[in-house]
Amino acid sequence: MINPPPNAPVEAISDKARAASLEKTMAERPAGEPMRVFAYGSLLWDPCFDFTSKRPARLPGWVRRTCLWTVHARGSLKCPGLFYGLDAEPGAACDGAVFELSERSLDEGLGRLWQREMHAAVYEPRWVDLEIGDSRTRALTFVVNRNHPQYTGPIDIEAAARYISVASGKFGTCVEYYTETRASLHAEGFVDPEIEALLTRVGALTANPA
Repeated sequence: MINPPPNAPVEAISDKARAASLEKTMAERPAGEPMRVFAYGSLLWDPCFDFTSKRPARLPGWVRRTCLWTVHARGSLKCPGLFYGLDAEPGAACDGAVFELSERSLDEGLGRLWQREMHAAVYEPRWVDLEIGDSRTRALTFVVNRNHPQYTGPIDIEAAARYISVASGKFGTCVEYYTETRASLHAEGFVDPEIEALLTRVGALTANPA
């Protein structure tokens, strides 16, 4: 059963709570390791931090899933959209990219990252084990908070496509969000069958609106 979209603007968490989240997360940073961030959605094509490298990476045990409502950034209260969360799924894997952040501007970059990803606590920061070719490394990423009012619960491709095909918000259309994510995955050498099927259905709905 789909959880309904929020019927009022979602409140941001306080600056104090956001700062505490950042401090707690960074206290768990792997000692002596570069600061790495795993991207699977908009950070792939619109990072908000300075970085020294970007490489294709895979995260086992997690899946990129259309499971979050957007009623501001890529949708509205009258016409909600959908965007990605990183959801746990044993046996699955999520392809994306890992960024190595510049230490010279790390504090500034992390501040921007937390302001963006932890604006309303729809995500939870987490250190994860990534696969980069034949090697493994630790990186920070943001996983979905299933207790958040923006969490959709299970939603099928047909319902998702209908929301995505018509939604737009402060940062542009929902369709753009998904097409940019697909293009970024292609640039890293990945093809996600789910996003391909979703955008095929979105294209059909856009070409032949009901």
